[in-house]
Order: sequence, then structure tokens, then C-alpha cells
Amino acid sequence: MKITRACDYAMRALIYMADKPAGTVFMRSDLSRLSGVPDSFLGKIMQGLVKANILISVRGKKGGFRFEKKPEDISMYDVITAVEGDLQITECLSDTGFCKQTTSCNLHRIWHSIQDLLAGQLKQTSLKDIM
Repeated sequence: MKITRACDYAMRALIYMADKPAGTVFMRSDLSRLSGVPDSFLGKIMQGLVKANILISVRGKKGGFRFEKKPEDISMYDVITAVEGDLQITECLSDTGFCKQTTSCNLHRIWHSIQDLLAGQLKQTSLKDIM
């Protein structure tokens, strides 16, 4: 598994936002400039975070984005899955047609165990913890 640029950018923007007072609304262009994330790419990322109920999109002249949840209630796992979809360290864990040996393969069980450990650590690490 590789953390994509989109995940890195999402984390950067959210960490910047988490450092400000609760309820602050951030314009995408300002957030892009201040977090160092390209504006057009950030727009796509932010919409994914809205769909995942991490952020709220605020319309209007003073619109932008604000947190829907508290930073301590948003895990790295939440962010990664909002941006990338389900966490899968290997295709054989997600695609039943990919590997025909899932019931007899010792490696499959190890990959599953490693994935569970990784997901558990990501779920335990919140934006507040990173701050």
C-alpha cells in the first residue's frame, strides 16, 4: 500500500484546519495557498471529505469548508478511506476472483493480519494526535 499524493494533501489541509478555532470556515483558495496544496486538486479532495462526513461545504459569499466532526473524532483511517476507498494492502484481499487460493494460502492469512494491524493503528491516530 502506498499513501497517494491525494491522501498526503488531504492530511496537510485537515491538519492546517485542525489548528484553527472550532467552526472556522476555510475558503478553498486560502486553504490551498496556506497548506501548499494545488487549488484544483484540493477541490476534488475536499468534496470526497464532504461525502465522507468529515467536512461540511458552506455555500455563499463567506462559504468554504469546515469540520463536521471534531479533529479528535477524525482518524487517519477515515481520511485515507474517504480519499482512496477501502484500505487494501494487496489485491487478493479485495478481489475474490484475483486469487483462487484464499482458503488454503498461508500468505493470504498473513496479509489479512497485517492489514488489520495497519487499519487498527490508523483508526487509533486522530488529527488531534497528529497536532
